[in-house]
Amino acid sequence: SMGIKVAVSCIVSYILLDVVITTVLYIHGSQLTTFTDDALNFNIHQSALDIWGTMLLRAALLLGASIGVSWNKVDAPQRVTKFTTLVLLVCMIIITYSLVKLLMLTEEETVSLSQQPCLLSLICWTCASSLVITLLWRWLGKESDSVSSRSGSSSSSRGARGSEDTEKLVETSDEEEHEVESDGKKEEASSSGATLGRLLAYCKKDAGVLSVAVLFLLISAVEAFIPYYYGKAIDSIVVHQSMEHFAKPVVTLAALALASLAMGVRGGVFTLTFARLNLRLRNHLFRTLMRQEIGFFDENHTDILSRLSADTTQVSDLISQNINIFLRSIIKGTGFFIFMFGMSWKLTLVTIMGFPFIGLVSKFYGEYYKQNLTKKVQTTLAEANKVAEETISAMKTVRSFANESGEADSYYTRLLAMFQLNKKQALAYACYMWSSCISQLALELAVLYYGGHLVITQQMTSGALISFFIYMLELGECLESIASVYTGLMQGVGAAEKVFKYLDRKPKHPSDGTEAPDTCTGLVEFKDVTFAYPTRPETDILKEVSFILRPGEVTALVGPSGSGKSSCVSLLENFYLPQQGQVLLDGKPVKAFQHDYLHSKVALVGQEPVLFARTVEENITYGLTDIPMEAVVQAATEANAHDFISNLPKGYETVGEKGTQLSGGQKQRVAIARALIRNPRVLILDEATSALDAESEHSVQQALNNIMRNHTVLVIAHRLSTVEKADNIIVIDRGHVAEQGSHSQLMASGGLYSTLVQKQVLGMETGAEVLNSSENGNWKSGGGRQQRGQSSSSSLSESECNVRY
Repeated sequence: SMGIKVAVSCIVSYILLDVVITTVLYIHGSQLTTFTDDALNFNIHQSALDIWGTMLLRAALLLGASIGVSWNKVDAPQRVTKFTTLVLLVCMIIITYSLVKLLMLTEEETVSLSQQPCLLSLICWTCASSLVITLLWRWLGKESDSVSSRSGSSSSSRGARGSEDTEKLVETSDEEEHEVESDGKKEEASSSGATLGRLLAYCKKDAGVLSVAVLFLLISAVEAFIPYYYGKAIDSIVVHQSMEHFAKPVVTLAALALASLAMGVRGGVFTLTFARLNLRLRNHLFRTLMRQEIGFFDENHTDILSRLSADTTQVSDLISQNINIFLRSIIKGTGFFIFMFGMSWKLTLVTIMGFPFIGLVSKFYGEYYKQNLTKKVQTTLAEANKVAEETISAMKTVRSFANESGEADSYYTRLLAMFQLNKKQALAYACYMWSSCISQLALELAVLYYGGHLVITQQMTSGALISFFIYMLELGECLESIASVYTGLMQGVGAAEKVFKYLDRKPKHPSDGTEAPDTCTGLVEFKDVTFAYPTRPETDILKEVSFILRPGEVTALVGPSGSGKSSCVSLLENFYLPQQGQVLLDGKPVKAFQHDYLHSKVALVGQEPVLFARTVEENITYGLTDIPMEAVVQAATEANAHDFISNLPKGYETVGEKGTQLSGGQKQRVAIARALIRNPRVLILDEATSALDAESEHSVQQALNNIMRNHTVLVIAHRLSTVEKADNIIVIDRGHVAEQGSHSQLMASGGLYSTLVQKQVLGMETGAEVLNSSENGNWKSGGGRQQRGQSSSSSLSESECNVRY
């Protein structure tokens, strides 16, 4: 309450001060009869009574707002804020009318402003006071909003005491929500300038190049002299009627035209500078993204691509183009204004009257364009790109389920939503251009009419009027460019804010470990680990899981789908952090190791390995440098991949788009070679041989068996031949370790493992009976029977190797 009382007291004091100063200046110090004389014989061209009357309007606005806020602290603050634009418009009209009045008085022979300083002071005070009124109105709205917020919070706490205050609680909640939205808009508006400044800070390294651009910008500013010499040329023909006078301005214009060639150099330098901005921005963004945790990519996969491609391009293009136009328009506009003022301060004053109105229109158009349209369009476009990215990346799945039309409809729906926003953009732009053209036309007519009056009264020459009119048209183009620059900058700032959101993001799980011991035995321990994925924090995938992986031993993880086997792998790879417990490597948490060190000692071969659109050699040596070709061939040979790689069109130099030229088994063997070439201490095999045929699996299994002796091996497998040979089998069910031991121990205990094995064996026997039945009933010829028998035997053999848990 103290804040609003102070504001109201200051406003009332200023109203009294405004009344006193305006009245004293109007009556010239002591002539009280001025009121009655002007009221009875009012002449708009000579009397200043109307200027004094604007003081009453200003006082009524402020006094009414102060009384309203003091009387009603609930509704009045919102109304004060709501009518800020209207009060600003009224004050602009008062200032414009005062300037028109000044021009009227200068045209009267009986009125001399130099001899009547009080009259000139009255007009100046009226303009200044109108500006102060807008500031006081904003201050009153700000103070009353803060008081309303505090009183709303207190009334909310009081209202909770009884059910009779329910309606007050609802009203208070609405007011608080309005306050939060208002504060959010203010913070967003203030952040735009900070975002733009931060973008320009990226150009510090190009300060030398930018100084060259500014130099050529100043050189190109000589074109401001061109309209002036146009007027000189016209005067030499109309007034002097002499070719000698005419030749001088023509030669000068030719020289100025050559100097304007600097415009091309300036534009090229600006384009180069902001191309380098795009380079640094994309590089910084991509490197920042590479430091984020895996959970971040789980949530924002497709949105990241949109920010990295579309938004960074939009930022650099819009910022470079608009900064160039802005600086050019500012330099040209300043030069034009100086020449205009030198030719006729009266015509310049007429031109200035339209500036605030054009600026007000540009301001509100820019805010609406940024806050309500541009960000929504970018968000909708990102959603459409997300659908397209998911569809194209999973085209086989879409085709297999015949859902092409469904995906196309989904994409079209988002395009329609963006089209609706585009229509609003078009309407907003049309309204803005209409208002801008109307304002510019009004200025031109006013200047033309008043300029003609000045020429007729011989206050300026016809050539000077033509020059002034050209300057005014050029100045109008500069103002239009500045207005369009504002909206363009807001588009770029809107995209930059999303880019900076990622640039400023700190990874929740940083790879900042420092441990890098000389030796690594490969002892792995899961100690009371509880884990839930960041995208599903309410669902625990692992619950107090504990087990040990010993060097030189093969440990198999088995269990139903979704039991948490792959989650154990992700934790061991330090992709995620457990909510409770620790994953230890040689007695130290895996997060304590250096990122490069950990993944040089722990290698993963996944069920669906990812190959990059690079050569086979580059895929095998991925993440490594200076690897001899002999080591690549040896790793491929151990993975039973050398033969098929050699048969590829270009051998190890064959390039495939994410491995699409390779079969599933071939990709898996390349992935195994990629792991073997690192000679890791801990080897993780997540269904590493699931896509191999029986012969290839046997060869690869022999190679794996040879290296398993000196490594810690974690196997997630569904094949009985792999599981039963493991030194230790850990059965995970619903996030818990159900049982563990060797194959014989678990079968003897009769637990979950034994039950699953028995069910699978029963399934194999059923499959064998079906094959025999098919053999007896479906083949007629002897050759066919022999072939069918071979197929049955082969299928049964493979089925025996595919015991799944």
